[in-house]
Amino acid sequence: MFEESYLKGLADKALSFTSGFQAEVTVSASNKALTRFGESVITQNVSSRGVGLSVRLLKDGRMGKASTGNISDDGIRRCVETARSALGVSEKNPELLPVCGPQRYQPIERYHQTTVETSPEARADGVRKAVETFEQEGLEGAGIFSNGGSGLGIATSEGLWASHRSTNAVFSISAMSPDSSGWAEETAPDVNEISIDEIAGIAARKALDGRGPDTIEPGAWTVVFEPAAVADILLFLGWEALNGLALVEGRSCLSDKVGQKLLGDNITIMDDAYHPLTAGQPFDYEGMPRQRVMLIENGVFRSAVHDRSTAQRAGLASTGHALPQPNSNGPVPLNLVLSPGDSSLEGMIGSTGKGLLVTRLHYSNILDPMKMTLTGMTRDGLFMIEDGRVTGGVKNMRFTESVLHLLSNVEALSKQLYKTGTFWGGGGTVAPAIKVNDFHFTSKTEN
Repeated sequence: MFEESYLKGLADKALSFTSGFQAEVTVSASNKALTRFGESVITQNVSSRGVGLSVRLLKDGRMGKASTGNISDDGIRRCVETARSALGVSEKNPELLPVCGPQRYQPIERYHQTTVETSPEARADGVRKAVETFEQEGLEGAGIFSNGGSGLGIATSEGLWASHRSTNAVFSISAMSPDSSGWAEETAPDVNEISIDEIAGIAARKALDGRGPDTIEPGAWTVVFEPAAVADILLFLGWEALNGLALVEGRSCLSDKVGQKLLGDNITIMDDAYHPLTAGQPFDYEGMPRQRVMLIENGVFRSAVHDRSTAQRAGLASTGHALPQPNSNGPVPLNLVLSPGDSSLEGMIGSTGKGLLVTRLHYSNILDPMKMTLTGMTRDGLFMIEDGRVTGGVKNMRFTESVLHLLSNVEALSKQLYKTGTFWGGGGTVAPAIKVNDFHFTSKTEN
């Protein structure tokens, strides 16, 4: 169902019903499965398989769009008729852009048949291995093991055709004792690259090391962030600040600051769908080729990402970052890569006299987009560092900090890069571990 010929056949069928209009057809297919477990017992096993199609019609400055999961000839025809009806009652938009014509793409191979074919029994066996590791230490386990594949095709009445297929597997696990928890996760296009023993071992060690947590006072701390926490921070920077629509509308903290040095010399951030650790696609949802974009270079703001609309307003070219149209969110960098440094997680801990080690964050949210101020909490492993050693667990803390301040006070970055999943998908974020000075925790939590 992910084959290019299958996706194109559906798109061509839809286009055959769109005479008299400019048309854009998007076809998506997915086959996904998930095993969920809690209290060291499998609680859910689900799978889904489906194909969806959307049609966007343009004529005389008006647009109509409709979507369907009925991919029979009659279902597709009715979808086009619904889009035509929507166009008939829509208002004219003088800024509406025509659909795209043919483009050229750099291929990306991210498909592994073994990932799609991973069985419920294989996932259950993976869960069993992890749970047995926990039981030996008196811990309980919870998490997910998922696998699947997806295919995407975009066609227009102007001759564009773009298609891409990919696979992804995720093993995410939390280990829990009565007063502590540890977490680890691995995601990969090839399920065979996931090491369940290693992931379970990391989560178990964190839970054991965090038992009997101490309470600390809020304030400014030196903090070593593991990659999952770094990815959470970068996610908001990408969505709120490096978004071309926010930039041109003056809602980004980076608006009118191209070429200015805003972050530390050791901070370089790109959006790169072609990086070997990401799972990005080679085109956006308008069918434009996705570009590698230098966003921050040695602390200097270079560019945001753009779709055709925001690029036109900025007097630039599209970078190939459109979301499905129409869209009020604007273009978003979905494949952020923070360049590495020359340290290691162990080295950053070893160089810290007194500080904290953060495994990951949760309930993070934006407080002030113009200052890029976030708030959130630590989770599944907050540890005290003393004299270059992790000495014990700490009860979770709430933080309130500006991402700009944080990225201006990075003392070190690890050589090794890690792929982490992101809340809204898109290929994930590639990030090192980092050591930050003067990071502000603002209150305690109860656990």
